[in-house]
Amino acid sequence: MIYLLDFRGANTGGAVTPGVLVTRPGLGTVHDLRAEAQVTFLLHGFNVNRAEGEAVLLRLAASLATVAADGVVAVLWPGDHWTRAVSYPFEGQDADDSAAALAVYITQVAVLRPGTRLQFVTHSLGARVALETVKRLAPGTYRVGQICLLAPAVDDFSVANPAQYRNEAGRAERAAVLASRADLVLKLAYPAGDLLQRFIFFRKEQAGLALGYHGPRPKDANAVPVQVHHRQIPDNREAGHGDYLPAVMPTPEQDSTIHFTNQVLGGEPRPMYPDRPGA
Repeated sequence: MIYLLDFRGANTGGAVTPGVLVTRPGLGTVHDLRAEAQVTFLLHGFNVNRAEGEAVLLRLAASLATVAADGVVAVLWPGDHWTRAVSYPFEGQDADDSAAALAVYITQVAVLRPGTRLQFVTHSLGARVALETVKRLAPGTYRVGQICLLAPAVDDFSVANPAQYRNEAGRAERAAVLASRADLVLKLAYPAGDLLQRFIFFRKEQAGLALGYHGPRPKDANAVPVQVHHRQIPDNREAGHGDYLPAVMPTPEQDSTIHFTNQVLGGEPRPMYPDRPGA
């Protein structure tokens, strides 16, 4: 069953608000959600308003055949602003606030049963929301299944860094990363935004490339956990930042991403990004 969970107070921008499950024909209720043994959360990225987020995540939900019989929750969060991309250096805080609100919703509002298997499919900065959510959930309360990170806009060493998301990646059955060196947003804008965040907020962590650009790398003496699976999209596919979540008429690259995502959620040992979607 598909659910729509909204943490937005405005259609564009605004602060993170307590989660509200949207009531509409064809969507599940809180009562339904509490009965699910497995729940997969879908998280869009930065610079996506409420209408765009709802449309693309509901298309994504409808395309995930491997979890169609379970709970699939499209999550809307305010990672945008009327200034659009200019606000990127400030959206990390909204991602963290959204993660805190999502953890509260899981544990205190919907009150999902202990032992419920939680999974995540994310795009771009949605990766930070998912990983921060897992960080806020007490170990042992819920099972963390597959985390599928599409073009994740977090540091490439973050899943090896205990101060960031090494523990969270290690809690999952698998954290699967799909990356592309043709993604100019992650190649050019991410390092610049990362550096600006360090300057504005006086952060001391190392600035660098994104996990969704070339996959994970070790951090100091910490290796990438064995639970992390990395699939690099061939450069000749020219997959940009918008070539992951499905459009109304999906591109071949979006179809390949859906194939990869379904294999991740289905537990395929080595999920593939096919040259010919459906092959």
